[in-house]
Amino acid sequence: MTSGARAYLPVALNLQGQSAVVVGAGEAAYFKACLLTDFGIATTVIAPPDGAEPFDERLQELDDSGDIRLRRRAYAASDLDGHRVAIITTGDRSVDYAIEADARSRGLLVNVVDDPSHCDFFASAYVKHGSISIAVNSGGASPGFTGALKDDLAQRYGPEIESHLGHYLAWRRLVRERVDGFPNRERLWRGLRADGLYDVLRSEGPESAQALVEARIEAWVAEQQRSEAES
Repeated sequence: MTSGARAYLPVALNLQGQSAVVVGAGEAAYFKACLLTDFGIATTVIAPPDGAEPFDERLQELDDSGDIRLRRRAYAASDLDGHRVAIITTGDRSVDYAIEADARSRGLLVNVVDDPSHCDFFASAYVKHGSISIAVNSGGASPGFTGALKDDLAQRYGPEIESHLGHYLAWRRLVRERVDGFPNRERLWRGLRADGLYDVLRSEGPESAQALVEARIEAWVAEQQRSEAES
């Protein structure tokens, strides 16, 4: 680990049926709102009225399209009520920290933009195709580096990964039908990873990958039959 860096647990949060609030009016607020809505999270943006601070007009476009709820007025602590996540982007640290205190008193997960020591979580750079998302982060140390990694991933993994997921779901069903017990299934999947199943799928196609899965299953079945015969 880089000296002085914090360790952050990479997780996927289940926010189904929950919502987020973004406080701010500028570009950072716009990009955070896009992130939240991209993952289907109901999002309200509290942006000060005209003249209070620079306003990113794209927020209005998101509101017009129904992607977010935009409220053009001064922030009030009650704006946090009913939400699970608060992202604070005013850029005025005294204001940011006051809103952060309000959010924490209500038990919200908090992100103060560009201030890692005041964040419960980071919005990772990510590549997303359908239900598949590949995210990278540096614990807030270097957004530039994580952005570069994201661009590299985007070149390597395109929309075809959605169909790849479909094949893996079918193979998962097949393994569950043929192989008894979670530990046995886990060992079989480890073996398939060691065999390079995904590389086979990408380079040789689904038929070759399917044959590899079936061969692994048949080998397991044969091993079980031998064990039963010897016992």
